[in-house]
Amino acid sequence: MSRVTIAEVARKAGVSPTAVSFTFNRPSELSPATVRRVLAVAEELGYAPNPHAKALHSSRAGAIGMLVPEDISDAFANPFYAPFVRGVGSICDELDLSLMVVSPHEGSLEKGITKAPADGFIVLGAGEKHPDVSPLYRRRVPFVIVDGDAEKAPSVNVEDEKGAHEAASRLLARGHTDILVMTFLNPRSQLVEAPFHDIASRRQSGYMRAFEEHGVAWGEAPAEAKQCSIEGGDERMKAAWSDGHRPTAVLCAADALAFGVLLAAEKRGVRVPEDLEVVGFDDVPEAALSRPALSTVRQPIREKGRIAARLLTEALDGGGSSPRSIVLPTEWVPRRTTL
Repeated sequence: MSRVTIAEVARKAGVSPTAVSFTFNRPSELSPATVRRVLAVAEELGYAPNPHAKALHSSRAGAIGMLVPEDISDAFANPFYAPFVRGVGSICDELDLSLMVVSPHEGSLEKGITKAPADGFIVLGAGEKHPDVSPLYRRRVPFVIVDGDAEKAPSVNVEDEKGAHEAASRLLARGHTDILVMTFLNPRSQLVEAPFHDIASRRQSGYMRAFEEHGVAWGEAPAEAKQCSIEGGDERMKAAWSDGHRPTAVLCAADALAFGVLLAAEKRGVRVPEDLEVVGFDDVPEAALSRPALSTVRQPIREKGRIAARLLTEALDGGGSSPRSIVLPTEWVPRRTTL
């Protein structure tokens, strides 16, 4: 079924297409009777203004985009996103804005951006030097970087290195020397376009510093999960065991991976924390509900989303003379997956 057009509404209401447009965009320029007649016909026919066309007639689309550097199905396999979107959504609700999730199109973030009718973007997991993000400067589109490095753009990050250092130090202080470090990518890669390259690098730096301080060899590169999800953690843990590796503890760079480790341990009859201690990072709401409840590093996820959305709306309104770089604290949360 084709979309009801502005011409159809105009014919039915006995007005010009311009009058229909003015009804939805500049009603003060029409008589109240005309506005009421057009709205009644629009409701009868099921007409709604095309958001793309509306954006062309005004300087704002009334929507912000949340740019994720991976497929949407992969992104939302990570429980981190739910509280983050709630934080962003609280500001959208307050300011009557819509929120759209924008992912790469044909493998390109830049192509995804050009297809999205958004006033500005929250860029999640990609720094400002990402080759597909940097064109936003040329287009003069406001954006805020979250979980990525930035010098010119506003940004929101957390104390990734500090939190990771504390988590590793607590395991090392209990005498663990065979610790599997599980991350969502290999942060040794120098490719800035790698998703979440910056936070993975910071967390790895924290882990490595703790190993050095406790005189424990860092060993090989971290175990990289194919996907930052429960399935990714499960598969990577089973792969380690299949290779003959029997770690006594696992440091996960995300809670989603830790949940997968717990699942793999349950399938193999490995006791947690007696045989295997497991630590996550994020403290998503599910962390307190897992069995056993997950010891992890807490970051204020919902607050991070709220701040990012607030910074973006300030930028859209022309506020702020210089970019703000906000770093939120982390906190160690001991639960039942550690002794």
